[in-house]
Formats: sequence, structure tokens, C-alpha cells
Amino acid sequence: MLATAGPWVEMIELNPPRLPDTSHRELEGKWTDVLITDNVFGQVRVSPYAYAARITHDIPAVRPTVVVSTRDRNILAIESEVRGAIGNGVRSMFVVVGDTLPEVDHWANHYEIVQHLRRLQDDLPTFEVGMPTRLQEWTFRKRIDAGAQFFIAGPMLDPATIEPSVARLNLRDDDPPVFLGIVPPFSPRWAKRMVGVGAVEGSDEFRARLSAVPKEKRRPHAWLLAREAAEANEGYDRYLLRLTESEVATRSTNALQARIKAAAFPVHKDFDTYDFTALPTLNKQKVLELARGDWIDQRFNTCLIGSPGTGKTHMATA
Repeated sequence: MLATAGPWVEMIELNPPRLPDTSHRELEGKWTDVLITDNVFGQVRVSPYAYAARITHDIPAVRPTVVVSTRDRNILAIESEVRGAIGNGVRSMFVVVGDTLPEVDHWANHYEIVQHLRRLQDDLPTFEVGMPTRLQEWTFRKRIDAGAQFFIAGPMLDPATIEPSVARLNLRDDDPPVFLGIVPPFSPRWAKRMVGVGAVEGSDEFRARLSAVPKEKRRPHAWLLAREAAEANEGYDRYLLRLTESEVATRSTNALQARIKAAAFPVHKDFDTYDFTALPTLNKQKVLELARGDWIDQRFNTCLIGSPGTGKTHMATA
């Protein structure tokens, strides 16, 4: 459960399907914790409570946390859905207002919902109740007083904003756990969009750095590094830094691949596949030195001379 979890929780946010299906089975063996959203983009979808119950039944190793939206809801309706989910093995509830802008408290009394669910804990099987929090101490303390047992803050984009943002909470040893949400910084445009829905804004330097990141392969790199960070128990700032550095490096790799494609080589070759032992008289060190391409900058020519089948085309392509 998140209220008693360690310093790192790897969780994916999951939208319920538009219609009942078996897509949730794809989670098996890939994820342990999932956050089930509610009313995504105003579309009619399967109930997040029912979807979480389905996951609990079909994949016991996966722990769903249900987003309990209080927008335009009353306590009786919410309690009914929560009771049903708990009866089906769901053990984690995350109470939100339902607005996209966290700067404004909706008229719905989500604090009252949290307090009501906490009272239900005396009569129902064990379950936890969490809330989001802004990175401001007065909001954080107010929601602790309401009874929240865990918090999710952020999401964060820029590593440089993490330390000062968390410092504003003035965390104490006996505070409930606070988890920082991470949004992989794919591009300046994506970052701007995320800030529009509540993410912590990054610096000008960070946005400029992201402008060097290409569109290709960003998402798989983001998820790969997130998993590596979780397994190594790294800090959030370390993960974000590695993510952007890797994507900038990817740009260089993609540019190289584009040039190779433009060269229209009949077959792709490299020196890893060249058998130097087949031609013992060949100066391997000299070949690898030429492969660095310094002779191009010096405006020299290079001539490869040899009998057919000795690998001239292989070396020239490599």
C-alpha cells in the first residue's frame, strides 16, 4: 500500500477502456502498481471502480489505486462505489477534486469525502485514502488534517525544480509519505502542455535543452530509464537528468542513421563484423585510425587497394 511504501513507487496511470475488454491482462508481469483514472477527457468509459476490481480479480499481483473524483458527486454515491470496490479486493483510494487546474479548489468538499472514507475504515476491510497536494505547506498541512494517508505531488519536469519545490513542504519525520509524480520531458511543447494542467514549470535553460531532443524514440527511452531508475532506487532528479541526457544523445544517433540512409549503401557494414584475422598482413591499427575520419578534416584522400574479396567495400562502407 502507498501509505506504507518505500521511497520509490513505480506506477503507471491507466485509463479505463471505453467498453469492457481484456486489455488489463497486458499488465501482468509488467506493472505492480497502477493508478486508475476517472472520466478522462470527458469520455464515457468503464467505471474506474469496476475496472480496478477486474484487475484485482484477474491479476492479483497488480495493486490498483482508484481515482475518486468528487466533482458533481455526493457522499452516498461515492461511498457506494468505494464499498463495492473494497468488496472486490481494491485497497487504495486517491481522492481528487476533478478539476484539471490544481490552483483552484472546487466547490465539491473533497476534504469531507476523505474524512468520511477514513471513518469507514473502522467498519470495512483495510484500505487507504490519499490525496494530491500542491507544493505549498499550508495546503499540505490542511490535507493532513483532513486525514489523507499518502500524497502525490507535482508532477515534476525539471530536475532543478525538485529540491526547492519539496523544501516548501517543510516535511517532518511523522508526515505521511509524499510521492513526486514524474512527467518525462519529451519536448518544450509537451512541457508547456503539462504545465497547463498542473505540472511544475521548468527553467528557461531546461526548455532550451529540450529543444535539442528529437521526436523519435522518446517514449520508449523514457519508460526504459524510469524502470532502470526504479530498480536502482535512484532519486527523481537523477532519473530526470539521465532521461534528458539520453534523449540528447539519441539525437546524435538518429542523425548518424539518417546520413547512412542518405548514402544509399547497398549493405550496412561496420568494423565489428570485419574479420581482421582473414588478412593477417593488414594493419588493423592503421585501418581503425583511418576510421576516425581525421583525414577528411585534413582534406586528404584515402585509397583502398587489394585483391577481390579482401574487404575493401566492407571497410569503405564501415
